[in-house]
Amino acid sequence: MKKDLVFFGIQGSGKGTQADLFLEKYSEYKYLEPGQIFRALSSNDNIISQHIKDRMAQGKMLDDNLAFDLFNMYGHLLGDDDHMLTDGFPRSLPQMYYFLSREAKYHRDFLAVNFSLSREKAIERILKRAKEQGRVDDVEESILKRLDVFEKETQPVIDYFEHIGKLIIIDADQSIEVIQQELLEKLAERDAL
Repeated sequence: MKKDLVFFGIQGSGKGTQADLFLEKYSEYKYLEPGQIFRALSSNDNIISQHIKDRMAQGKMLDDNLAFDLFNMYGHLLGDDDHMLTDGFPRSLPQMYYFLSREAKYHRDFLAVNFSLSREKAIERILKRAKEQGRVDDVEESILKRLDVFEKETQPVIDYFEHIGKLIIIDADQSIEVIQQELLEKLAERDAL
């Protein structure tokens, strides 16, 4: 039985790349990447964009309520045969409880995937990405703050999902192709595809 999927990984772990490759094969999954949406919103000149820019510049997570609103809109747009693939939600314990309550309310099941990568390798990859993509939020001070936030806010979510048996761990320090193959194999083993 197909399950909703939640992709985790420290920034730079390649979870977005893996999501793109996965979606090429499984179009019934509908993708939500809040970070991409919030970066797009920040390109405007209004109170919302200023708030997002300020939080990003400080390396802080956005307010849970903004994430809840975005997740509600996403859930509302899903069709009956659609499955979720989220990258960047839930990222905190309050977001996790919100996600779990929605899964229970709609009688859905899920599996989480953590693309595991060392902090040092993540910094190296993010700095490279910043140069290639011109990402203004990928400066070293902001990167270090975001990694600290990930360890403080998101790691407990990952740990909880592991505790309840809902987590697959993938070594993200491999080639893109090997990671994708391992992902598909482990999802199939867990009857998630």
